[in-house]
Amino acid sequence: MTQSPNTMWFDPLLRAKTAKLRYAVHRLRDALLHHESASGARKRARKEADKEKFGLAVEALACNLILLSAIQSGPKLAVPRSHGFLWRGNGGASPVYGQHFLTAIDGLASLGLIEEERRGYKLSARVRLPSLIQPSTALAEHLPLAPPDWRSVKQIDDRALIVLKEGKDDDGRAAPIAFRETAKTRQLAREMGRINEFLRSADIEVTDQNAGLSLGRDGQVIAPYRRSLRRIFNNADWKQGGRLAGGFWMGMERTQRFERIRIDGERIADVDYRQLFPRLAYVRADKPQPKGDIYDVAGDGSGRDGWKTLMNAMLFSDGPLRNWPKGTLQHFPSGFKLRTATEMLAARHAPIAHLFGTRLGFQLLRIESDMLIGIITHLASLGVTALPLHDAVLVAESNAYVAADAMQAAFSMATGSSCAIVSIEFCPP
Repeated sequence: MTQSPNTMWFDPLLRAKTAKLRYAVHRLRDALLHHESASGARKRARKEADKEKFGLAVEALACNLILLSAIQSGPKLAVPRSHGFLWRGNGGASPVYGQHFLTAIDGLASLGLIEEERRGYKLSARVRLPSLIQPSTALAEHLPLAPPDWRSVKQIDDRALIVLKEGKDDDGRAAPIAFRETAKTRQLAREMGRINEFLRSADIEVTDQNAGLSLGRDGQVIAPYRRSLRRIFNNADWKQGGRLAGGFWMGMERTQRFERIRIDGERIADVDYRQLFPRLAYVRADKPQPKGDIYDVAGDGSGRDGWKTLMNAMLFSDGPLRNWPKGTLQHFPSGFKLRTATEMLAARHAPIAHLFGTRLGFQLLRIESDMLIGIITHLASLGVTALPLHDAVLVAESNAYVAADAMQAAFSMATGSSCAIVSIEFCPP
């Protein structure tokens, strides 16, 4: 799906945190059920189990609409309506979804409590527009929207702490797939459960929220309650991928993280691996690490960001690249050919050139994610809160060097090599 820059994606994990909001949601559910019966939209009373499902959908919608009302930019809420999404055959759909979800949306609209700006539709094979809704002024009679009491909302842990996705289709999408539970998958899920339990009680704050909330790049609210993580594996293979997802900090701009995140009351430090993927590739090839900046292919520092993107794309590609990776060409001189660039990269990094185009990157992702799991678990055992971010962690400034030591040790343990380059970036003065 495409995303408008001012669209909030529906989160099925939101629930009422306070007794006051739970009571308001219960009354809203009853109002919808009464309207459904009085209008003749439903002939028979719902069974108790169906009533609970309907109530769950109403609660999730209510909590999303409260957060939506608290966002300063006035976005719309994108809600799923497609049967292929709501009734997934792989068991991955949230219990919020189903016919009861659609009925709840239609009921809110019928009572004039929400406005439906647009029903979603498909523009092309690659472009889809989501259904958009927003609260009406009448909804404030049922929910705390004046002002929106967003602190009365919480996020529960996702039931799917680990997700196995198929390979990307022609539209560039990868859907979750069902998998058989084994001792290994249970172990992976337990790891995530322990990490989420630690993060749930950690002292993590986001500043400047009294005036309202804001949206991250992922279309989700930037709020400290969003700290429940899940782990996503790729290409229907547990040995590929495994990166963490779901944290509010992952959708923030880099400068925003430094300005607004506080851990244990302190500003944060960003501790990360430099040039991790190519260094892991050299380890895989059992070759010595090159001297200097791996991404300085031209030798004069020019086009570094372009070379970095291109090199990592070659590590993930299945065969030779046919097109420039998105956002890459602008870093090279006008008229520069892709074939010339890939040949220069292969020559500059001849010891690992045979690994380009083999999709090795997905295996390196698994190594990277295993390292991050070990790092944040170890730091948690020391009482240090670490927020994972791909190949980096965000920690309180006073714990930056402890985190750097842990990252050096994790690299050595995973690879048998001590060639990791770990950098620390503190909040700008």
